[in-house]
Amino acid sequence: MNRHRILVVLALSGLLVLSGCGKQSHDDADASAKAARILADAQTAELARNYQQAREAQQWDLALAYAAELQHKAPNSVPMQEVQATLTDTGIHADEVRDKRRLSALWVYNIEPVNSGTDGVVISAYLYSDRNADPEGSAPVRIVLRKHPQWGRSVYLVLDSGEFDCDPKCNVLIQFDDQPAREFAATKPRENKSALFIDDEQTIRDALDKIRVITIKTSVHDVPRTLRFEVGGFDRIKLERRA
Repeated sequence: MNRHRILVVLALSGLLVLSGCGKQSHDDADASAKAARILADAQTAELARNYQQAREAQQWDLALAYAAELQHKAPNSVPMQEVQATLTDTGIHADEVRDKRRLSALWVYNIEPVNSGTDGVVISAYLYSDRNADPEGSAPVRIVLRKHPQWGRSVYLVLDSGEFDCDPKCNVLIQFDDQPAREFAATKPRENKSALFIDDEQTIRDALDKIRVITIKTSVHDVPRTLRFEVGGFDRIKLERRA
């Protein structure tokens, strides 16, 4: 065999080897791509399942987190389209839960002993008025619900400083949500002129489970005040508890 024929045989042999290697590499790449697609589909399906399970458990924020991850990883997938069908409803529920949490955090609950604890305890709950609804006001105002072992139940307003224009009796306008405002009799105690007691405590207390906002119009040092209290997060159990 001359030198030329030897070179041709070697070249053909090399081509056959390269062809075999190329086919193997192509098959490996296809297998890897298929495995990656299977894994991605499994992860997508799992996110959709997690989303649905979170919805069923009413864990709305968690459901939104799963939906956001699914949207990022597979925006055009069938599971994402299925999630999209309930996503608006999930967002509404999540907003409601966050708002309820915010409203609940506005309230402060206290238990204090009377006469070193020998005569029982005073249980109270209060929250501050919305300063944005009261631009004329300089002194913060609280609405307080109180259970006292001797004096019973009370609902009253209290200023951090100053006193209400009510000597000692007056009427204040009170509105529950968007219902018509009504006049309520009020009393300013002689021993605490920064407080203003609403005489009809029971009507206020009974309304708290049904409303979101109480608006009270009064005046302080001849300045009209519109006091808006976001009471929607009131927890009756914490007020009615026994120590």
